[in-house]
Amino acid sequence: MAEKFWWNTVTKKKHKFSEGLFLALLILLSAFYRLGLEIKKFLYALKIFKPRSFGARIICAGNITMGGTGKTPFIEELAKRLTREEKNVLIVCKGYKRQKLHPIDVVSDGHQLMLKQRNAGDEAYMLARAVPKAKVVVAGNKIKGIEFGVALYRPDYVLLDDGFQKRHALTGASHVVLVDALNPAGYNRLFPAGILREPFSAIRDADAVVLTNTNLANPEIVEKLRNRVVKFNKNLKVFDAEHQPKYVYNVSTGEKQELSFLQDKKILAFSSIGNPHGFERTLRALGAHIITGIRFRDHHRLLKKEMESLMKLYDRTRAQAILTTEKDEVKLSRKHIVDNRVFALKIGMNIKNMKELEKRLRLP
Repeated sequence: MAEKFWWNTVTKKKHKFSEGLFLALLILLSAFYRLGLEIKKFLYALKIFKPRSFGARIICAGNITMGGTGKTPFIEELAKRLTREEKNVLIVCKGYKRQKLHPIDVVSDGHQLMLKQRNAGDEAYMLARAVPKAKVVVAGNKIKGIEFGVALYRPDYVLLDDGFQKRHALTGASHVVLVDALNPAGYNRLFPAGILREPFSAIRDADAVVLTNTNLANPEIVEKLRNRVVKFNKNLKVFDAEHQPKYVYNVSTGEKQELSFLQDKKILAFSSIGNPHGFERTLRALGAHIITGIRFRDHHRLLKKEMESLMKLYDRTRAQAILTTEKDEVKLSRKHIVDNRVFALKIGMNIKNMKELEKRLRLP
């Protein structure tokens, strides 16, 4: 309840009196949050905190906002390209909201999955399943996770999920910042008054910026965003990317369907991701008619009663399918799904001028 009140306060343009008071408190707290960021940066500048080097090529995919910007499909795309070149790839994730077995766990050793989804976390499990040749490690402390994985697997490349905020702690790493063109500025306020993890100006420290969901955003807004990014660093290269639907698959049977499966279908959509608007816009672009779009908070795991409610809603609305994201699919308990009505959409990422990005990241 408190989280929902916070979210409504942060995202609204107009506020009730109680929400306005709460927002004022959040703005005050965000000033202390920013002070903490500046102190941390200052301590690294004074060499009181010292960066680490691990003897492997490290590429970090990160963002400056909380929530989804496309880091997981971006890392999946890089990992697939590197493993096709027979490179030894290690992926390190935090494993957000996972049920820990140990502080550091191996999700995949490059041959088989070692953990269940609830112990691995959404993103790590998805990446391990999508890139079976990659080693995947989860760790609450990402630097220790890199140290552990490098010692164990001696990788050629380390791909760090959500690593931009660790840029001062790593020597020689390349940082790609992904910015969602549908909500680039995190409501223009630092956390907890907004969803900016750092001031937008921090983007100057990136080696490359990838604007995601450009196919779903207004072209004029995309161009303004590109100019805003370059204003902070004229040498910064900005790339456009689209979240590219690949296919639909049945959650119970695994059977794949062409994207045309969605054309003119009445869909009951649900998701618990950072950017549900992008997911729903993608479904509409594929010709689906969304009767109801149900949005849970990011990383929410559906309870049995919630799935039962979705099934009842499906019957009442006479929808033709229930559709969710791949990230939500990996969290679904199969015992809560009693038939074959639930489907998931597989999404990839199409990055324009990918060859130039590979060159900038010094990929083979």
